[in-house]
Amino acid sequence: MVRGWTGNRAKTLIFALLLILLALAAAAPVALGAFASGRSGKLPPGSLRGNEHRLQEYPSVALASAEQRAAAERLLAEIRTTSRGWRNLRAAAAAGFDTRMAPRRAGDLSVHYLHAEHRRYSQDRLYLDPRRPEALIYANMRGRPPVLVGMMFSMPRGMHGRTPGGPITRWHTHTVCARGAHRGLTPRPDGSCPPGTSAREGSEMLHVWLTNDLRSAYAIHGPARELGLAHLLPAAFCPLHNASARP
Repeated sequence: MVRGWTGNRAKTLIFALLLILLALAAAAPVALGAFASGRSGKLPPGSLRGNEHRLQEYPSVALASAEQRAAAERLLAEIRTTSRGWRNLRAAAAAGFDTRMAPRRAGDLSVHYLHAEHRRYSQDRLYLDPRRPEALIYANMRGRPPVLVGMMFSMPRGMHGRTPGGPITRWHTHTVCARGAHRGLTPRPDGSCPPGTSAREGSEMLHVWLTNDLRSAYAIHGPARELGLAHLLPAAFCPLHNASARP
């Protein structure tokens, strides 16, 4: 007992110390989780926006409320309906989408994801509108006609996209090299930027894929396995039998 302290005061001090220890113990799992997340470079599940490499590849559907899940399902249903009008590049080009494809390198047999941008839709003030997507996404495979596999929605620089589906409808960014108000470019293969430009986060975007389940439909990158299960990619192009690719 501290000299000069009465019994009651000593008991009060001990009780207060016990409360502090209990609070620290309760916070430990959260702190450890945040520490682990920081070490891995990944943002916590449920994050609504962030760099493409820091967000979890698949959304945490279980963290969404019933209302948010219903909103994500409605948005996906609308996208599936409107996408029927742009199943092929001819229809997309007639609607104003830029369907030009970059040439392939010799021996490149991988799937390329063409983002057919619509310049007018990219400059209007209608955001996350399935009738006016900023870009259509086509799977471009050697020896096969391009197949529509998704849509991309984007926001003007500095604006946040709305998230009707909560943690399901997440927005991601890419690191780009930009100068002033000019459009950003992809960094060099070594990650550096050309002289006169600097690295920064680009505008927010949201990919929605025409897969058969809600989780993979809102993946950050093209979910090859689930696109294969939806018969949009042939088995030769997706890891259908790769256990590590299971959601």
